[in-house]
Amino acid sequence: MADLLLENIYKVYEGGVRAVSDFNLKIADKEFVVFVGPSGCGKSTTLRMIAGLEEITSGSLFIGGSKMNDVEPKDRNIAMVFQNYALYPHMTVFQNMAFGLKLRKVNSKEIEKRVKNAAEILGITDLLARKPKALSGGQRQRVALGRAIVREPNVFLLDEPLSNLDAKLRVQMRAEITKLHKRLATTFIYVTHDQTEAMTMGDRIVVMKDGFIQQVDSPATLYEQPRNVFVATFLGSPQMNIFEAVLEDKNGLGVSFGDGHSAIFSATKAKQLSDKQYIGQKVLFGIRPENIKLASSGIKAKVDVVEHLGSETIIYAEVAGLSSNIIVKIPTDYDIVEGRELFLSFDMEKSHLFDADTNQSIMGVPDVNRVPCKIEGDDLVLNGTSVTLPAALREKFFDFTLRDLSEIRIPATEVRLEPAPDCIHIKAKVDFTVQGNDCIAFYVNSDAKDGYFVFRIKTSYFDKKREELGKSVVPTTGDEIDLYVPFSDVTFHGADGLRLNSREKISDNTADCLVKNKKGKTYIKVGKNTLVYDDLGVSDGEYTMKLISDKIGFVYDKKYAKKNKVEYVPADNAVTAKAYDEDKLGDKLAVFAAVSGFHNYVTAVLPADFSVYKMPVFKLVFGKESFELIKK
Repeated sequence: MADLLLENIYKVYEGGVRAVSDFNLKIADKEFVVFVGPSGCGKSTTLRMIAGLEEITSGSLFIGGSKMNDVEPKDRNIAMVFQNYALYPHMTVFQNMAFGLKLRKVNSKEIEKRVKNAAEILGITDLLARKPKALSGGQRQRVALGRAIVREPNVFLLDEPLSNLDAKLRVQMRAEITKLHKRLATTFIYVTHDQTEAMTMGDRIVVMKDGFIQQVDSPATLYEQPRNVFVATFLGSPQMNIFEAVLEDKNGLGVSFGDGHSAIFSATKAKQLSDKQYIGQKVLFGIRPENIKLASSGIKAKVDVVEHLGSETIIYAEVAGLSSNIIVKIPTDYDIVEGRELFLSFDMEKSHLFDADTNQSIMGVPDVNRVPCKIEGDDLVLNGTSVTLPAALREKFFDFTLRDLSEIRIPATEVRLEPAPDCIHIKAKVDFTVQGNDCIAFYVNSDAKDGYFVFRIKTSYFDKKREELGKSVVPTTGDEIDLYVPFSDVTFHGADGLRLNSREKISDNTADCLVKNKKGKTYIKVGKNTLVYDDLGVSDGEYTMKLISDKIGFVYDKKYAKKNKVEYVPADNAVTAKAYDEDKLGDKLAVFAAVSGFHNYVTAVLPADFSVYKMPVFKLVFGKESFELIKK
């Protein structure tokens, strides 16, 4: 098995520069996943961390269920193909492909067998006696792939392997790599900045920007349902038209823009608006060039630039009141010339709306369902649903969860139609569906929340069920259905958005301590530390000290503050802590640290501007409101 799990991965270089932040991804066995994004987004750095060529600053990497953070690259059973082929010029193709196996002391017969098999797969058997200088670019690329294949790895990592090839050869090699993945039936992770490579090769695409994942989805879903403006404009050529508009509800929900132009959504599309509070507000309206048609009436425009591309024509048109041209893609039409006036019609079923401030999508299939809830005893209570929380989940709650819990968040892709262990069972009735290229989105009324509960199911799931049962099992409008959501895919949040459950078991934050009172002061001896407070009103004796995670403070280490020119503010009852991990919760961090005297470790919830990566040794401040004393 070559499934991968990346949990809360960070890469922070010296000086605090974050190349990758809070990277979380599950990659299934035999899946082809593509990392795509502009230069500097962290995609190659993430790939190198998987390979072991870059140290993971924080977080966990699992391959086949085994943690790999501290495993040497040579022992990870991974093969990597680089942008630079790095072939040895003095060796033949056979010798280049065999070199890694010789270093591993594989016997000569096995080496010959593997090399010839790989050469046959790649169609380079007749090149084995040549040296790299006698090969074309595409042939050299095949040799580099062959060198990886002979190792028979669990995972192939490919870092922009086609960027040095000409356009025609890149198209050819794209197809070759896709066929190779199917033939080898193993896990591929491919890095590129080319959106065409990403869209044509990947089972799923991870879109990155500034070290953060922007969206993970199939190529079709990314194109049809972008989560934000960046994803919407990064994928697609020419890029999606985005311009400011005002959302109105006059003759139906629609947008007005420019100098008096307007367009109306259909009734079904209007239902997909996430929040009616956007009505009357400025929004960003998006529509792809191919979803704009020429019409006899509608939005008046004037042709500014025309690009004839053979099979299609790209028009850049001026629309009164808009600061930038609208881009239109139509079948080839040589009658369209610069300066011509024409009318445009928008396909509003395929349009998009984004929040003007956050740039996040506000119409379409949401990324997550936000479901109000509370905890009563051992049960999670939703609108009309009550379910017992698994013990393993309760161990991952912070100590302030019960008082702050406001909602759970359920990803739209993690809803099942069949029972599974440790699931939330939701009863629902289908209101309407939205058919995508490779999935169906269901908008349902449920006993989990007021308003729509939305989820997506792959069409391949229904195709398989139809083959098994001999009939269609796709829920339609009016159908009553049962939904199942694994607790492992749910996150718990407070009213301020703070995540209240960790990815690992939370410490109980307790320590044995000795309390003594003297001259109006209370002295608490815990481990190697002695804490001093004004009289706490407790008697002398042995106690258990229990910290309250979100009431703990911190101060910068004095040496760190001086080196980084940060103000050092001494604090009473500050104890040295050595951190080993942190978990991003939103605008705060859960910091896991060793403190003298405490069982296991201390969990402190601190402001987001703190980072254990910048300062692995620091001081936690135990104010009198940050703990309770329990008499033994």
